Amino acid sequence: MRTSAAFRIRRLSMNGPSLTLLLAFGLGNLAMLGWLAAAAAPLLIHLWSRRKYREVPWAAVTFLLAAMRRTSRRIQLQQWLLLAVRTLIILLVVLALAEPYGVGTLAGGFGGGPAHKVLVIDGSYSMAYRASETTLFQSAKQLASQLVRESGAADTFTIILMGEPSTTILRREVLDHSAVIAEIKSLRQAHAGADLPGALTLVAESLDDRSEAGRRPERQEVYFFTDLQRKTWGAPNSRPADAEVSIEDRLVALAKKAALVAVDLASPSAQNMAVTQLSSIQTFVTTAGETAIEATLHQFGSDSKQNLSVELLIDDEPIAEQTINIASDNDAALRFTHRFRTAGDHTVAVRAVGDLLAIDNARWLVVPARDEVRVLCVAGKTGAAKYVAGALDPDPTDASPVRPTIVSEGDLAELDLATFDCVFLCNVGQFAAGEVDRLVRYASAGGGVVIFLGDRIQVGAYNEQASNLIPARIGELVSAQRFGVDPLEYHHPIIAPFRGREGAGLLTTPVTSYFRLIVLPNNSGAAIVAALPGADPWIITAPLGLGRTVLVATDGSLSSVDAETGEPWTAWPTWPSFLPIVREMLAYAVGGQQSVWEQRVGSALAQRDRRPLRVGQVVDITRPDGTTASTRVENGPDGGIWNYDATDLSGIYTVRSAREAEPQHFAINIDAAESDLSRVDPAELPAELLIRQTPRVGGDTAVDDLVLRSGWQQSFLMAAFGLLLFESLLAWRFGRGVL
Repeated sequence: MRTSAAFRIRRLSMNGPSLTLLLAFGLGNLAMLGWLAAAAAPLLIHLWSRRKYREVPWAAVTFLLAAMRRTSRRIQLQQWLLLAVRTLIILLVVLALAEPYGVGTLAGGFGGGPAHKVLVIDGSYSMAYRASETTLFQSAKQLASQLVRESGAADTFTIILMGEPSTTILRREVLDHSAVIAEIKSLRQAHAGADLPGALTLVAESLDDRSEAGRRPERQEVYFFTDLQRKTWGAPNSRPADAEVSIEDRLVALAKKAALVAVDLASPSAQNMAVTQLSSIQTFVTTAGETAIEATLHQFGSDSKQNLSVELLIDDEPIAEQTINIASDNDAALRFTHRFRTAGDHTVAVRAVGDLLAIDNARWLVVPARDEVRVLCVAGKTGAAKYVAGALDPDPTDASPVRPTIVSEGDLAELDLATFDCVFLCNVGQFAAGEVDRLVRYASAGGGVVIFLGDRIQVGAYNEQASNLIPARIGELVSAQRFGVDPLEYHHPIIAPFRGREGAGLLTTPVTSYFRLIVLPNNSGAAIVAALPGADPWIITAPLGLGRTVLVATDGSLSSVDAETGEPWTAWPTWPSFLPIVREMLAYAVGGQQSVWEQRVGSALAQRDRRPLRVGQVVDITRPDGTTASTRVENGPDGGIWNYDATDLSGIYTVRSAREAEPQHFAINIDAAESDLSRVDPAELPAELLIRQTPRVGGDTAVDDLVLRSGWQQSFLMAAFGLLLFESLLAWRFGRGVL
């Protein structure tokens, strides 16, 4: 059975930084080293040939011995020279049969016999860094193709693209090297990070694969073509919460099955700037006024950026430009203002220029501009929604963009929720069959739901039927005259505008009766906005799918009356704090829709407007690179819905269907953490992983410098053959064929 071993001196300390020694070697057939004992054969033969004898005096011999003494040193030197040459011949032959290979270089073959080679190509977007005429990803493909080209005809290959997620592109059943090279050249880079644990799992599966019956064991080698980015390779000793073993342990385990080489493609002096954030200040944008758009740029590395030009584009048209300076390893913020003249979806982009990693130089946003914001206010009893609607639109004669519609509790089942941006439930006692499911689906698709409690609330029905809608469990009713609200340091967006405005009435808000709200431990997304005296929650929020829900412990009107005193539960609707808080609730609840329009690379796109389509209908998607794709509408809870998950590029995805006159736009952005190009220190990586620096000549990767065209095995055999000829010459010259 073929075995392998690698011997390496990893680091050498010389009163300074550690150095990696280039003198390293491995053996493809460790069992052959047992034949090194045969090197003792010449010495044993020599010792055996020293026969004992009995001296017999003879005059002629006496003169002969005297002559031999004069030449004994020369003869002894000749004997030892022949003995050393013959021993060395045996050593070289044995080492050649042990299949030595140099692990200090990237080899087109680590020795004799067929090999299974696993090529792992880093496809994270940091590999798009262009230090020369080619990107690091292109260099990785060139080197991998060259390795295949220089490998033996019987070698097999597995190709793994390390991305999010990592995928096996080609399994080793393909023996045609030209087909392997074609697969490598066809690899496409996604605008995402790299899943190293997932790639190591695929490598382990490939090394353990013995699917071909009767296939003899073979030597195995693993090559990582990567920039050793710290985000991917950092902290190898740490163990992720969802992993059983650390990265280092997994690499050590793989090293027992194969030789491991990491080809470091990174540029040591790489610096990078990225647009890390882009957002509109207004939660809901209307055509009535200006919209503020904020962007944040970050400079990764020790260099600073001076006079960097940043451009704002609206619907792919340049609108404004600013020049900023960014200090090293720091942020820079800038703000643009723009008024959208027409209602509908508008695409927004902020783009900077002059950087060697272009993928993260831009960021996108979709802004749905409205002529008005439609809000459905459901009244559980007469007057329950009056004050809420008044706060949303305090002057109906004014050109307010918010348009509340008040309906009774019984009308809720007949309305199309998809036509509203937010739903306020005001003292709604209980829900008819299917209403909770409709509200949950509405919120999950990006809608906002705000719930005010009151004296008509059926606590048991809410806790049992609406448990997946409300962000907390409803407890007992508490009645006591209280004044004041604890803003909890104004940490929540609903309360944050009151910071520094202590005289605006929030701190003196009167509440007499309210339900005690209990946040369950398993609801990690729930947040307490503010509390009443005694630390009971007053307002609680939580995400629900792509939308948000808000739960208020008391009534939003004067219609709830204490049965004993006859007094309203609260005078809050008449207080100065009521109007701004209700409007902030609306802004927060509607703000959840932004997560539908702006998502990360790799996120699935889904039907956005919450209106079902015809099952079987084809939906066309235009990708950021101009290519098109399509998907079909499938059955959903309320009819046809569609999904599309091939969002591997950042930019704007435009979706068109036959039913809609206007297309839908989705902004897909990168994870800015991948923009930090800092590398992991090779000393932190396991010694079993050999780090091979990539030499560059004239700015391009020197492929020939990385490929070892002949292994040590051939060199040892040639040296043994040369010594064999030399031994014959010496034996003839000394006049003795044997010792």
